[in-house]
Amino acid sequence: MVARGIGAAVALAFAGTAAALPLRPITQAPPPGFTGGFGEPSCVACHVGNAINAFDGHIRIEGLPERYAPGVEYLLTVVLEADGTAVAGFQISARYTDGDRRGWNAGALQPVDARSQVTDSASVSYLHQNAAGSVAFGGFGSSWSLIWTAPDTGDRVTINVAGNSGNADNSPLGDLVFTTERTIDASSTMPLALTRDDRQAGPP
Repeated sequence: MVARGIGAAVALAFAGTAAALPLRPITQAPPPGFTGGFGEPSCVACHVGNAINAFDGHIRIEGLPERYAPGVEYLLTVVLEADGTAVAGFQISARYTDGDRRGWNAGALQPVDARSQVTDSASVSYLHQNAAGSVAFGGFGSSWSLIWTAPDTGDRVTINVAGNSGNADNSPLGDLVFTTERTIDASSTMPLALTRDDRQAGPP
C-alpha cells in the first residue's frame, strides 16, 4: 500500500501555498492546461506534497499505434494505476510536435461515454474526467476510453496525459500525480481503418 501521508513539516511548508491555489476537487472537471506538456504545469500545481510519478504508480495510454494513419479514428484508453486511489482524474491533449503549428491541437478528441468530456482552451482541446468519471476502481486506480481522430496533415503529434490518484480528503495534500508523453509520426502507408461497428464487434 502506498504511504500517502506527508510529514508535519511538509504540510506546514505547503499550507500557505495550498490555501492560495485554485484547487478543484477531483470529482469536478479540472481546469484546462494541466497535462504537463508543452511547458504547461501538471496536477501538482494544485495537488502538492508528492513528486510527479512518485512511488510505484503510473499512467499509460493504450491503443496508440507506432505510426498513425492521417484521418483515422483510434480507440484509446488512459489507464491510471496506484494503490490507495479513492478518487481519480486525468487530462489528455494531442498537439503538433513542431513546425509552424507546434502546440496547436492535432486531430480531435472525443469521449465514448458519460465519464469524460472535452474542454477547449485557445487552440487546444483537453479531454478529462467529470464527476461520473472520478470514481476509482477497487482502490487501485481507474481508466477512461476515448476516440482520437488523427489529423490529416501527416505531421508529428505529441500526446500528453496527466493523472491524479486522490485520497479523497478534500485537501490538496497527499494526492499522487502521474504524467506520460507519447510522440508519433504519420505512417507512409494508409492501412484500412476499422469502422466503429467493427471495433465494437471485435474480430469474428
